Amino acid sequence: MADFDDFPMSDPEPEEPPVVSTPAPVIPIVDIPTAEPPPSPSQHGDDQSTARDSPSEEETETGQSEVDSERPPSTRRKTRRKKKRLVNGVDMTPPSELLRKAERRAKKYRGDKKVDECIAELVRCTALSRVVYGDGDWRLAEAHTNLAAGYLELRGLAPQAQQHAETARSILLGGVHTSHSSETKARILEVLVNMHLILGRALTSQKKFREAEHSLNRASKVCEERLKVPGLNRLEQADLETRVAIAQGKLYLADKNPSKAARFMEKAEDLIKENHGEDSVQLIPVYQDLGRIEQSKGDDTDHDKAVEYFLQAHSISGASYESGSVEIGKTAYALAMAYSASNIAEGEASAETYLEECVGIYQVTYGPHHPETLRVQDQRCRLLVRMGKQEEALEALRFNLRPKMSAFGEYSEEVAESYQLSGTIRLTQGNMEPALKSLKKAHMIQSNLFGAGHKKAKATQQLIDMITNTPSVAAKQTSTDSKKPHFSAIVGRNTQLGGFKTVLF
Repeated sequence: MADFDDFPMSDPEPEEPPVVSTPAPVIPIVDIPTAEPPPSPSQHGDDQSTARDSPSEEETETGQSEVDSERPPSTRRKTRRKKKRLVNGVDMTPPSELLRKAERRAKKYRGDKKVDECIAELVRCTALSRVVYGDGDWRLAEAHTNLAAGYLELRGLAPQAQQHAETARSILLGGVHTSHSSETKARILEVLVNMHLILGRALTSQKKFREAEHSLNRASKVCEERLKVPGLNRLEQADLETRVAIAQGKLYLADKNPSKAARFMEKAEDLIKENHGEDSVQLIPVYQDLGRIEQSKGDDTDHDKAVEYFLQAHSISGASYESGSVEIGKTAYALAMAYSASNIAEGEASAETYLEECVGIYQVTYGPHHPETLRVQDQRCRLLVRMGKQEEALEALRFNLRPKMSAFGEYSEEVAESYQLSGTIRLTQGNMEPALKSLKKAHMIQSNLFGAGHKKAKATQQLIDMITNTPSVAAKQTSTDSKKPHFSAIVGRNTQLGGFKTVLF
């Protein structure tokens, strides 16, 4: 096997940078006491939920063609494709119908985790909603809210999510929205809750905690107001309250306020248990957040209690998902990290067991060279160093280096971390020269990635200086310098001066 430090290096590449919110007044909703709603766009909005759940004509056609392709040619049925309504080569399909189809496709792509396609359909829904309902309608605000949720949850783009949520807020609060039924009123209030919720989460991601707190408090108040609507679906209402409570808990966790964070997470836990049972998979992220809240208490942290939360999440995951599924691997990894944070010998042994379980699942599911698998392997190497298994850690680092280069790139932070960890292990073993070689490679990558003035590059440089100043390394350095030939400004010539010189372009 090639030595850890013998891998060649090539050349690096650079990187890139991220909008502001205001408080919101109350939305005016006017109830119209009529027996039946008018049949035009508003009725289409009320019936939209039923239209979303029915399969689209496009999906039926594609599904039928797949079934037909599996049949023998003799029994294959001819399927009629619905022709587009073309007039002089122009598609004359009504925008309302195009909107319904776009909504179904967005829902389908989200379920299939096709991020780019889902975002494209959500953008299309926003444009079509404006055409169908007009500039000031609450359903246009709903489309902007859905697009904001897509940017935040699928792409992690908080500034874009904030911008679309604020657009939805200005639409909702800028006009009077009429409701012909309690169902429509409940939907308008639900859109308002979701808008404040997405805005609060986007602001939390950008560490704008006071604005986020105001927005999430507004979401909670509108939730309470929605409870007064007659004929409300109690399960939907409970799920809405749960989402708001979780967002508030995450806000206070990010703002380093563990007591408030725990209060809201416990509220979410109670709501889920009451409506979905004590073994619901919805409890998994809540228990993990409760564990993180406990770990964030610093000197007052009860590590046993934190581990217990992660253990509960892992046991629900094991009971709910198939053996060897990614979900079990994720909860095993979180539990391993909780055990390793306890700084107890027994805890480190348990952490190694769960990390190996996670590595085994990821290697089967993703493959041994997948970035997720390599990240878990890195954590395992660090744990092995803490447990005193330095040779085993070095062997694992050496084995994972080339896959890391192909997965992340030769000039990547992950490769630099491998070289740095290898250098520190060799330094503790007293192998100064190999340690110096690894640390120099780590410093070169860090300087190219972050700049020589970055704290990581500076810390590595200090370590290199410390090693080079040790007597044994300094003595070797001077002896090698003395063996080098002296520099001479006069170069010997084998050819006569003059003649023609070739110019290379």
